[in-house]
Amino acid sequence: MIDRSGTMLYHINNLNVQNERVTYQMATGKVLDKGSDDAVLHATVIGIEDKLRVTEGLMTQIDKSKALNDTADDTMGETKLSLENIKLDIMKALNSGTDRSDKLAIATNLEGIRGNIIDRVNTAIDGEYIFTGSVSTKRTLIKDDDFDLNGKVEFGGDAFLREIAVQPGSYRDRGITAYDAIYYNASEATAGSEFTWNEGDRVIDEYNHEWKVLDADGNIYDVNDSTAVPTSLQKYDHDGLMMDTVIYPESRITIDSFTAQIESSGDSGTRATFTINTLPSEPEGRLFEAKHSYLDDLNIAINALKGNFTKLDGTRGGVAPDAAVTDVLKESLEHTTKQYDATNVGHGELGGRNHVFEVSYDKLKTQEIHYNMLLAENDNADLAKLAMESKALEMTYQSLYSTISKMNNLTLLDYIK
Repeated sequence: MIDRSGTMLYHINNLNVQNERVTYQMATGKVLDKGSDDAVLHATVIGIEDKLRVTEGLMTQIDKSKALNDTADDTMGETKLSLENIKLDIMKALNSGTDRSDKLAIATNLEGIRGNIIDRVNTAIDGEYIFTGSVSTKRTLIKDDDFDLNGKVEFGGDAFLREIAVQPGSYRDRGITAYDAIYYNASEATAGSEFTWNEGDRVIDEYNHEWKVLDADGNIYDVNDSTAVPTSLQKYDHDGLMMDTVIYPESRITIDSFTAQIESSGDSGTRATFTINTLPSEPEGRLFEAKHSYLDDLNIAINALKGNFTKLDGTRGGVAPDAAVTDVLKESLEHTTKQYDATNVGHGELGGRNHVFEVSYDKLKTQEIHYNMLLAENDNADLAKLAMESKALEMTYQSLYSTISKMNNLTLLDYIK
């Protein structure tokens, strides 16, 4: 018998390798099993797959942002509707035919609307508060421990917006903060102008940094600058004005034209009013805004409807005559209109930012389709071609095994014959 087993095994092994490749490609629909199959093609496929994963990740993130944006948009619409209802109620209360009992009923209604506004602005999705600012885990509006007495609500966030990636290395601001939803500008000033604000207002600059007063000598500091935060605090009496004295941070700013005054109204208590006669011109484009909480104004209106003045600390004061109630309600109507305008502007800004994400999502969707097409062109196997290769392999196997069988039966005597 002629020994050709080595040669036959070599051919069989080659066929087995080809069969494994064809079987893998038909089962997975992919051309490559190992990078060594085609190093250049493998690098191309890996690059496309990486870009596809990044695109899909961005789409998932924007999809979540769109859900938050849609909720914020609905909330702003409902808040504007609440403000419209407040205006209507205050106008009813100003009607000469509205008696004290009617005003008490309106006060109760406004308390309910106030609670709804607070709940809406405190909306959270998956533990993320949508109007808080940069740290979305912080509760947006925090009621004072004595809220039932003073109606005080503190904003627990900041003026910085969360940035969301819309492309690798490209970010866009998402949403708005409570400053845009339920605060309005009580005053504002640019470089070289006079700027006045009241204790309790939040002072925000052109970079959304918040500023606070250190003392009555004109030292103010940037709350958002970690190097500016006071390291030691101690209360002291400065000509009747209780202020904080500190171990001053190096990055504080001393305003030479700064004044601080006390506002007092009988038993209503005291409140500081601060004035910068000339806002510094550095840096260029300097802008300060005093953000005032409309909820403080609403508390005053509710107390007036109940027949009382409001102390400067928010608690109810003495009994207010009808003429004084009317004056308070007229001022409250102006504040409500001002807040509605501010909320409407915030709603518009929200809509503009939401649109950016919608456009970005559509662009990413197009990219996803493009990368999938590239991946298909480079890594998808040709099933029709594979079917023919599989059939050819089957026929080759049959022919080879038939040859092996015949050669196994072949002897030298048969060969001589």
